[in-house]
Amino acid sequence: MAAECHTQFGFSFQSKVRVDFAGGTITSDGGLLLLRELDERLGLTQQLTTAVRDPRDRRYITHDLLTVLRQRVYQIAAGYEDANDATTLRHDPTLQVVAHRPGVELASQPTLSRLENEIEWGSIARLTRLGVEWFAAHGPAAGEVILDVDSTDDPTHGAQQLSFFNGHYDEHMYHPLLVFEGSSGLLLGSRLRAGNEGGATRLLPLLRSIVGRLRAGRPGRRLALRADGGFCNPEVLAYAEQAQLRYAIGLPTNSVLQAHVAHACAQAQKTFARHREPLRRFRAFWYRAESWPAARRVCAKIEVTELGLNVRFVVTNRGGKPAAIFAWYNARGQAENFIKDLKCDVAADRLSCHGFRANALRLQLHALAYNLLVLFRQHALAATVLARATLGTVRLRLFKVGARVRHTARHLWVHLATGWPGQALYRAVWAILHRLRAAPA
Repeated sequence: MAAECHTQFGFSFQSKVRVDFAGGTITSDGGLLLLRELDERLGLTQQLTTAVRDPRDRRYITHDLLTVLRQRVYQIAAGYEDANDATTLRHDPTLQVVAHRPGVELASQPTLSRLENEIEWGSIARLTRLGVEWFAAHGPAAGEVILDVDSTDDPTHGAQQLSFFNGHYDEHMYHPLLVFEGSSGLLLGSRLRAGNEGGATRLLPLLRSIVGRLRAGRPGRRLALRADGGFCNPEVLAYAEQAQLRYAIGLPTNSVLQAHVAHACAQAQKTFARHREPLRRFRAFWYRAESWPAARRVCAKIEVTELGLNVRFVVTNRGGKPAAIFAWYNARGQAENFIKDLKCDVAADRLSCHGFRANALRLQLHALAYNLLVLFRQHALAATVLARATLGTVRLRLFKVGARVRHTARHLWVHLATGWPGQALYRAVWAILHRLRAAPA
């Protein structure tokens, strides 16, 4: 039998250096073992078996459903967002360990793609609820729970189902709806929407599901709602009051609102003209829109700078001075950072299937990977230098480490890179995970 040949590469700057791809069983993601340990301790991805119904013909199944879903979620968490990567990664020893067991080849790209296109809407709906389930089990137990509502653009390409042109974003797109927990950053719920759907469309069913789960067994739990003016409609306000959510929601301006603050604006502009220093004023008043059953409290923020006059309005049922209301409301800007993590570090906008249902499933798989990483940062990194790091930084500093994998009769040895500077951090995180209380079987 002829010896196997491997392509070699040389470099002009150092003639003695040769590179090939014959290194053997080596992985570049040795740190994923830490993420899998957290998963096992908290019993997170194990819940996928009850959320998703396997639509495949059992006569032709090689890889069980949990293995395939874990493979996809961990690939996304490791930065391999495309199912195409599975063709090579199915042989990666670290992914084999975290998804199933050592030495067992994982699913190929066609297997993953077929499954993504076959899973039905009921399973996708149950996956949507896993975010709030994980928060209820492992999020902060005390304090007010803040629901930060937002949406984002997901550019589409070609003839994808329900891809439409959106004038606000000036592109063909999907328009996912997102509800984050404002303190932890966990994604409590998400829903894929057609590109021409915006505002509060499909928000209320998502909110009702989240609020119902958070209040289960804890009817007095304090819940709050923040959203910008795009989500301010009579139905959302009525639901927030009926569900006893303490809210602050942006209110689009109109001539009546402007009239309420006209005098304060004129005084602020005169003061600025005298001193030429930026200033900010706050006001509160009661206002009733034609579609509202009663008057509601509105807070106004009046700013004057070299750029001119800027007036913003918020409708709220929270107590406190207008300045405090706006300070609390403005903190919802943190949701923009959560969206950056979701899109830039977990590639949740990589919804490239033709079918809308398959893309709705992909959004939930990316949401699972995002929440898995957020819980890892919360439980394993709180006392480390990565406590406030982005998910991309966590991946780069802790997961992306080379290792040589070696089988013996009793063990699978993962020999991490000797010269890796993250050894002390790796050991510290392992010790933290080792002290976590394991989830019940």
